[in-house]
Amino acid sequence: MPRWRTLGAVSLALALAGCVRLPPPSKPAQTAACRVGTAWSTAYARVRRLGDLDAGQVQVLHYQVTAEPRRGRPCGSLTLDKTLILRRGPGPLRIVEIRDFYAHGRLVADHRAFIGHELTASGVYKAHVTLPIPAQTPPGRYQIVSLLYARWGQGAPLLIARAQTRFTVVR
Repeated sequence: MPRWRTLGAVSLALALAGCVRLPPPSKPAQTAACRVGTAWSTAYARVRRLGDLDAGQVQVLHYQVTAEPRRGRPCGSLTLDKTLILRRGPGPLRIVEIRDFYAHGRLVADHRAFIGHELTASGVYKAHVTLPIPAQTPPGRYQIVSLLYARWGQGAPLLIARAQTRFTVVR
């Protein structure tokens, strides 16, 4: 991979992880367009209730993540739309969502969010997350893999769902 692609992928990773705020572009006309916040935590909202399971049980009936639009440009943004159909038992359930970002087939960033407090009952949940595309992002194909892990009490985390989506960055 050329050096500029590696640097761009690292810049994308740091910006997506919220660790580094990238400098604004040098062109004044693009500055306003690039002011996209990097706070992209998921907030799930239940849109329909389902029947519960017994205590200590969890079941994912459907999990989907899509990126819209499928093509973006640096200084733009994408929206991740998520749908989760979950059945669970009563009691405290720890759910962690891990999003892995891949550029040109290589892992460049990840994001971990604890979302169990948002998924308190069985139901259909929806979420929308704005994903900024930093100015230095090189053109290419990108993939987001989202993993959901659940843990009851002190038990070991269990992978309960996996979803992925792809998008392309063009100049």
